[in-house]
Amino acid sequence: MSYLPSSSFRPGGLFLGVLFPAFVIVLEWFSGMCADAFFDPLPTLGHLVLVGAVPVINLLLLRTLEEEAVPGRWLVMAGGGALAVSATYAFIFLPMLPIALVGIIIFGIGLLPFAPVFAGVVAFRWLAELAARDGRVGLRAAVGVGIGLVLLVIVDLPATATWLALDAYRGDAADQRRAVTMMRTVGDREALLRMSYGDNVRATGLVSVIVAIWSNGLFTRGGADSTTARELYYRVTGTAFNAVERPTERHDRVRLFAWDEDQGGEAVGGRVPGLALDTSRIDGSVADKDSLAYVEWTMTVANRGNAAGEARFTLALPEGAVASRATLWINGEPREASIAGRGEAKAAYQSVVRVSRDPLLVTTAGAQRLLVQAFPVPVGDSIKLRIGYTTPFAIAPDGARSLAMPAIVERNFEVPTELRHSIWFEGDGALASRDTALRGSGRRLQGRVSDADLVAHRPRLLLPRLTDPSVRVGGVPGADKTPPLTVVQTIAHAVPARPSALMIVLDGSAGDKAAGEALVKALDAIPLGVPTGLSVASETPVAIDPAPWSAQQRARIADAIGRTRFVGGQDNGTALADALAAVQEGAAILWVHGPQPVRVAGSQERVEQMLDRSTALPRLVRYQAEPGRAFTIEGSRWFDGARFVSPSGDPADDLSATLAEMAGATPRWIVKREEAPGAAVTGSANIVRLWAAGRIADNAGAIGKARDADIALAHRLNLVTPLSGAVVLETDQDYKDKGLPVPSADDVPTVPEPGEWALIAIVALAGLWLVRRRARAFA
Repeated sequence: MSYLPSSSFRPGGLFLGVLFPAFVIVLEWFSGMCADAFFDPLPTLGHLVLVGAVPVINLLLLRTLEEEAVPGRWLVMAGGGALAVSATYAFIFLPMLPIALVGIIIFGIGLLPFAPVFAGVVAFRWLAELAARDGRVGLRAAVGVGIGLVLLVIVDLPATATWLALDAYRGDAADQRRAVTMMRTVGDREALLRMSYGDNVRATGLVSVIVAIWSNGLFTRGGADSTTARELYYRVTGTAFNAVERPTERHDRVRLFAWDEDQGGEAVGGRVPGLALDTSRIDGSVADKDSLAYVEWTMTVANRGNAAGEARFTLALPEGAVASRATLWINGEPREASIAGRGEAKAAYQSVVRVSRDPLLVTTAGAQRLLVQAFPVPVGDSIKLRIGYTTPFAIAPDGARSLAMPAIVERNFEVPTELRHSIWFEGDGALASRDTALRGSGRRLQGRVSDADLVAHRPRLLLPRLTDPSVRVGGVPGADKTPPLTVVQTIAHAVPARPSALMIVLDGSAGDKAAGEALVKALDAIPLGVPTGLSVASETPVAIDPAPWSAQQRARIADAIGRTRFVGGQDNGTALADALAAVQEGAAILWVHGPQPVRVAGSQERVEQMLDRSTALPRLVRYQAEPGRAFTIEGSRWFDGARFVSPSGDPADDLSATLAEMAGATPRWIVKREEAPGAAVTGSANIVRLWAAGRIADNAGAIGKARDADIALAHRLNLVTPLSGAVVLETDQDYKDKGLPVPSADDVPTVPEPGEWALIAIVALAGLWLVRRRARAFA
C-alpha cells in the first residue's frame, strides 16, 4: 500500500504529523531535554501512552485518506483524542514558542516545542477532510476530543492534586488537614519529594498547569518552595525527606549539578549527590574510678560528584556527654577548632564558606545532639575530621554501668552498606560488652559495626557494677591569671523524690507504632499512686488528665494508645503544650517520639509561650527510637537540658527502665559535681568538663557579663555548649580576622595511644611498688 501524498494530503503532512512528533517523543524519553529546561511532558507511563498514540493515530488517519475508505467510528474518535492531546500540549508549550522561534532563526535549534502544534494541525486537517466524506465524523471527533481531555485529566490527576495540596497547605489548620488527606489519597509523592530537594518540578498537564499558574504566577520558574514541600512530605509520609535518597531522573541521570540550597545553613538538609562516608573509626579511653570516658570519632567523607559540596550531619551523643574537641585536616595536617560564642562561630564559618575556604563548624542541636558542618569536600577527593567528647557512664539502680556508642542520626551524604565503623576502647579497668560485635578482654575492647546496627542498637560498653559510693576530684591547672579549677564528683545511692505528676506525650506518626506498643508494655513500671496522664499527637488528638496510677488509669491510657492510628507525620507541638499545661511544679514529662524534621509555626509558638510563662517547668525526658532530626527550640534551657535516652533496639525495655527511674520507683545512684577550690586532685580533668557543661546549661539565658563568663569557661575547657561553638579555619590569620582566639593543640583532650597506656601502667606499677616498699620500711 502506498503512503505517498495524494491530492487530499498536503505536502509534508507525513513528516510534520507522524515522523517528527515520533522523533521528538523518543528523544525526550531518553534525553529529558524538555524536562530539564521547561517541564516534563512524559512523567508517567500514562502520559507516554497518550502522547505516543498521537503519531500512531495520525498515521492511521493518513492511511484511511489514502485508501479513500469510510473512516471507522473508533478511529475518528481516536483522531479527536489525538487532537485534544496535541492542543493541550501546544497550549502548555505556548510560552516557549517565541523563544523557540528565536532559537530557530539565530541558532538553528528550537523545533521541539513545535511538535504538538504540527501534530495537532495535521490531525485537524485530516479529520476535516474525512468529515467531507462522512457527515458523522464531526460529531464523533468532538466526542473523541472530550474523551481525550478526560484521559488527560485522569493521568494528570496526581500532579493536579499535588499542586492543589501545596496551595491548600499554606492556609489554616483545616486547609492543612485537607491538603494532607488529598496528598495521601491521589498526590504524587515522588514529585513532592523532588520539590523538597529543591528541584524545579513543573506541572505536567492542562489542569495542573492552570493550578500551578494560579498558585505561583505565570512567570514563576517552576516548583514550590522547598520548606512547604518538606513539611507536607513529612506530614503525608511520616518520613523526613532527607531520609530518602534523592530521586533520579526518568532517564537514569542523577542531578549531579543540583544546587545545595542548605549549604552554609543551620540544618542538615537534603542529600548531596556524590557525597559518601568513606572511613570511620571511634576511639575511646575509659577512667573506671571516675565512671567516665573520653571518645573521639574520626571520619572521612568522599566526594564522587561533579561539584564541591558541604558535608552536614547530626551526631547523637550518650546521655550527659559534652563535645570537647573538633579537628579538621587541612593540607594533610590536623588543625584544632577555636571555641567562641555560638553566633560568632557561625558567622565565621558562613563567611568562609562563601569564599570556598576550609572551615569546620560544630554546634549543639538540642540535648545530646551536635550539628557538624564541613566545607568544601573537593571533587574526587575527601575531607577528614574528628569530633571528641567527654561522657559519663550511665549508672542503673543496681549499679550496672554502661556507655552507649554515638551515632549519626541525620546526614546529607550516603553511608555505603558495606562500610563498618571501627571501634577501639582502652581503659584502666575491666571492659566488657553484651554486643557480639565488640570483643576483647581485660582493659581493651574492639570491633567493627555496621551503620545500621550502630544507629538502631547503640552498642554498649560495660564497666564492673558499682557497689560503693565514690568521691573523685578533677582538676585543671590555672593559666593566664585564671586560678586552677577543682571539682569534686560524688556518686551515692539515694531514694529520689517522686514527681508531682508524670505526663506521657506520644507521637502518633507512622514510624512510632512499635514504640507505642512497647510503651503499653512498659506502663507496668509505674508505681501505684503516681499521678499519670497521657497526651497523644495524632489525627484525632487524645488527652487524659493526670490521675493517681491504678489499674483503671492504666487501662484508660493503654486503651487510648491502642486506639491511636499511627499515620503520616504528626505535629507534636500541640500535644507537648497540652502536657505542659496539665502539670504543676515538680512534675516530669516523658516524650516518646519519632523524627521531627519540620517546625509547625502555630504549635511551636504555643510551646514557646508555655516555656516563657511557666515559673517552674517539669523535667523533660525524651525517647526517640527511630533516627532523624529531633525538634528543639534554640536557646531554650528546657530543651537543651533535657535527658535524651539512648535507644538500645528494645523499646519496651528502654521505656520500662525510663519510666521506673522517672517515677522514683526504686533507689538509684545520684551523681553530683561541685566546685571545690583547693581540693586534692584524684581524678581526671574530664570531671571538670562535665561540671562546667552542667553549670553553663543551668545558666542558660544569662546575659551580659554572666554570659561572657560562661563563654570564657567554655573556651578555657574547649567545650561546645548551647552558648558556644567550635570552628576550624584555614590559617591563624583567618582566626584573627574574625576576632576569634587562635587554638592550640595543647588545650584539647586526647585519647592515649597504646604506647601511652603501657607507660601509664608501668608508672602505676612503679608507684605501687614504692608505696609498698615504704610501708614495709616503716613497719
